[in-house]
Amino acid sequence: MKLAIVEDEVILAMALTLMLEDWGHQVIGTADTEAGALALVETRRPDAVLMDIRLGRKDSGLLAARRIRESSDVPIVFCTAYADSEPVQAEVCAIDNAHLVGKPVDEEQLEWLLRNIEARLRKVASSAFAASIAPALQTAANDL
Repeated sequence: MKLAIVEDEVILAMALTLMLEDWGHQVIGTADTEAGALALVETRRPDAVLMDIRLGRKDSGLLAARRIRESSDVPIVFCTAYADSEPVQAEVCAIDNAHLVGKPVDEEQLEWLLRNIEARLRKVASSAFAASIAPALQTAANDL
């Protein structure tokens, strides 16, 4: 699965990259700001985004996610130390196709979540493929 990482802590972004690549995923880019996140999603079209909620002093992963939702339904996995905060949970729930994982990252939980997202993406892709060839199959059947 092609993944984008939005994280302002360079060492954590590198650790996530190594972990995700060990699991067989491809990290197609990283960003550390709202603007960088938007550009990354728009230009690289990841299958999913791992995003921190607090990006430096002034940027917000939540705001970036809301702006991404204006043009994309890419799954967003928030990785944050504030996962137990009810206001944070409510904000994440208000964003469609968003998920929440606490920091430090529970590797088993994150891997399980990403595998489920990947399975859902495969199912959607196969359904779209089946729908696209259905008219051709119908025409072929009528020609018999």
